Amino acid sequence: MIIKILIWMLILAFFHARQEIEIEGKAGWAGHLPTFRINVFFRKLLGGKALTGYHLYMLILFITIFHGAFLFIEWNLQLECRLVALLCWYFVVEDFLWFLSNKNYRWRKFWQQKIEWHKRWFLHLPVSYWGAIILGIILFTIKTKGGK
Repeated sequence: MIIKILIWMLILAFFHARQEIEIEGKAGWAGHLPTFRINVFFRKLLGGKALTGYHLYMLILFITIFHGAFLFIEWNLQLECRLVALLCWYFVVEDFLWFLSNKNYRWRKFWQQKIEWHKRWFLHLPVSYWGAIILGIILFTIKTKGGK
């Protein structure tokens, strides 16, 4: 079952990344979009990036999409943790696919010096990737009563 979910997530992330490339072009993180930016609290949370209106509504959209599963199954804490874990991993995969699929970047330009909106890096990946991956692992492994 987890393999099917990961394949679904990869397909969704690929097409989401392609859509974002069509919208943003070379200017990632909504650099040229007419959207609001909140700099105060979110810069620390987002690894040095401002929260944009574009990304806020995208986040809400995908939280809603992922939680649509609860229209068909009963909510429980363990499933909630797993959905949020998948959402964390989803955004890492989608962002990485944005770079790989974007003709202005590809793998050759996936470097800190070439991507000004990812401010902090560790082991050749943005720190926000590491945080989301680790948080996802923690959330995915939580066991609760009533969980499966």
